[in-house]
Amino acid sequence: MIVDRDRIRKLLIYIFIALFLFIAIFSWLSSPILYLIDSFTTEILSSSHNIILSILFWMGANFSRPLISFILTLICAFLLWGNNFKIPAAWFLFTMIGSMLAEMILSLITPWPLPVSKPSSIDRSFPSLAVLMTFLLIQFFFVIVVPEFNKRAKKVKNRTIAIIILWLVLVCFAVVAYRYNTISDVFAALFFGYAWFLLSEEFYYNYARIFVRLKIFRGSWI
Repeated sequence: MIVDRDRIRKLLIYIFIALFLFIAIFSWLSSPILYLIDSFTTEILSSSHNIILSILFWMGANFSRPLISFILTLICAFLLWGNNFKIPAAWFLFTMIGSMLAEMILSLITPWPLPVSKPSSIDRSFPSLAVLMTFLLIQFFFVIVVPEFNKRAKKVKNRTIAIIILWLVLVCFAVVAYRYNTISDVFAALFFGYAWFLLSEEFYYNYARIFVRLKIFRGSWI
């Protein structure tokens, strides 16, 4: 089973939900301290950079768009399903779609203040949807793909892990540099994303063996 029992998983869910709510409440109340931190980091990251950093930020801001992440989700789910990982594919797909719906609901029900100098053509996403989906894609990579690396491919495995972690960091900085989100949006996405992923892992562990009995999932690896 790709998801094992973890006794501290539920505790971590509560901790990261609390961290997310902490940022959400302070953001909703337009906390002066949070505003100062957001403004400071936005001005630093959006100031003029050398050509290499500018290209990297452009890549991070544009290749992490939710539409691209959603297309990658569909491709990965299709490949998993085709290789008889039907239940992991469904788990992967519904976790990603659920995170998008949850972010949409949060954005609709609460009037979050707009970040400093945010482009008028872009609505605020709280938490940052680009960071949220990138983070979840990486989490699934660690759970589903990383364990499949051969022990002899340890160097390749470590380099791959380093690259995807650096990519996540780049996306976090890039969305702030392009004023799509603030640093509080980014941290909210990381906290919410981890809590959401842990919750989905708990669901998978508890119900995967039940779903495998259904005709559509029969014979699937779990």
